[in-house]
Amino acid sequence: MSDPTFHLLDDPWLECEMLDGTVRTLSLQEIASQLGSIRDLRGDWKPQQYALHRVLLAMFWRAHRDDQPLQNQRDASRFDRWWVTTRELFQQDPADTPLRDYLEQHRDRFALFGPTPFMQVANLETSKGIYSEVRRLVPEVKSDFFTTAAGEGATRISFAEASRWVVSLQAFDYSGIKSGALGDPRVKGGRGYPIGTGWSGMTGGVLIKGSNLAETLLLNTDPRTVFAPDTADDLPAWEREPGSAAERPLPHPTGPCDLLTWQSRRIRLFTEGDMVTGVLVSNGDQIPDAGANILSDPMTPYRFSSNKSKAGKPVFYPRPHDAERTIWRGLTPLLAREGFVFELKKNELPPKAPKTIEYLGQLNDSGQLDHDLRVGIELISVEYGPQSSSIVDTVYAQLELPPNSFSQQDLRVGNAIIAASKATQEAALALGRFSGELDVAAGGEYAFDAANTGSLLDSLSPAFREWLTTLDSGRTDQALTGWFAHVRRTVRAYADALLTGAGARALVGREKDERFVSAGTAHQRLLRNLSSILPIPEPQEQAAS
Repeated sequence: MSDPTFHLLDDPWLECEMLDGTVRTLSLQEIASQLGSIRDLRGDWKPQQYALHRVLLAMFWRAHRDDQPLQNQRDASRFDRWWVTTRELFQQDPADTPLRDYLEQHRDRFALFGPTPFMQVANLETSKGIYSEVRRLVPEVKSDFFTTAAGEGATRISFAEASRWVVSLQAFDYSGIKSGALGDPRVKGGRGYPIGTGWSGMTGGVLIKGSNLAETLLLNTDPRTVFAPDTADDLPAWEREPGSAAERPLPHPTGPCDLLTWQSRRIRLFTEGDMVTGVLVSNGDQIPDAGANILSDPMTPYRFSSNKSKAGKPVFYPRPHDAERTIWRGLTPLLAREGFVFELKKNELPPKAPKTIEYLGQLNDSGQLDHDLRVGIELISVEYGPQSSSIVDTVYAQLELPPNSFSQQDLRVGNAIIAASKATQEAALALGRFSGELDVAAGGEYAFDAANTGSLLDSLSPAFREWLTTLDSGRTDQALTGWFAHVRRTVRAYADALLTGAGARALVGREKDERFVSAGTAHQRLLRNLSSILPIPEPQEQAAS
């Protein structure tokens, strides 16, 4: 029986939102010809959408690596010109891109089935010839957090949807025991033992959004990283020798293209007619040392590891985004750069911002970004369960920042953002402690009120996102004063509501651990904390309101 036919260059499989608001499903070659007309890629799941952007970016980088009109723009002193020149080319003719020719050069590697199936291994099998239902591709049916796949969609999916999920699985698959594939020497007793999650699942994905897909690709391209001389051997999966069931020899990432298409699993799709009904998923290439000092992914922040580091040998790991308070906790590693003031423990080093964000700062400082531009940022991570053996939730947030947030020379806006985020979180924590003290005053035991802390931060998030877009380097002090006043008023409103519901016993108070606790003393302590956390003189606060 012959293999079914589905080709990613010719057959539509990527959902795209067009500039006119319509949604179309396009092939890779159609996308390459319409980069200026597409607003954005869409996906079945936010992490999948991120993984699809990264695969397209790897194609874009490889297509432009040998693009002759741009060769003279790539020396270290002229990387800002790469942005200008390439943007001008897209504006003149968005369809005139090396991407189309590049895809044709590697046409044989973009068939979903056949001797070299895309991101799969032909004839992959186990000793018993078994495989899983197609639901193994789709995270939604594995957890109550996900509800999009249901009914027949959980047992049969189209070739187009399966293509998207193959990309997603390679990027974000959970760890745990896998089917043992024939030809993999690591298999014991028919099982493939855990090698960790997909590479993207270890990271805190940062996607910079432009006004169209062409601009998004440019904004996420740091030419210093992807076109550097030491990345000459940096190849995506479809330019490497087709994989076998075994791990590739000495699998260490050679650069960003390798990482963005890292083959963490060996996959084979099974079909009935024109639908995919089953899949075999086995272990692929393991990321060495759980990602220690693999710093060539330009789209993630990195954290310093004091446990793994030794004198003179610092170790950094990719930093996933926090599942809770993503916006508030994610800004510091996003904006980290030399000159910022960080609260570090002894012998600690500050986090590293994504290389793409650093490059945006250089573009801003060289005058290449419009002052009125608002840069869209998406933060994407996956939250795994114990031992990373399941996917339990998606971490996703979006915000807009002015380009001077990323400046390498003028740190005022970036520092103001970090100061506002830190103070807001501390104020929310003070509210949580206040609520706990009200319980003590009423006769109960102290328990920090995480629910009110989270509720306060959630309520402040829309105003904070709006505040971010208004920042100007010449007025950061005034902006902070206004923001602190807003937070202080909001915390007081929450506190007043808690006081109203505290009850008569809390108003009277009681002795607890040799101190007197009442609603009044707890409220006074909260106000003192707010004065320290949000240092706004009362007249200024009243004027701001």
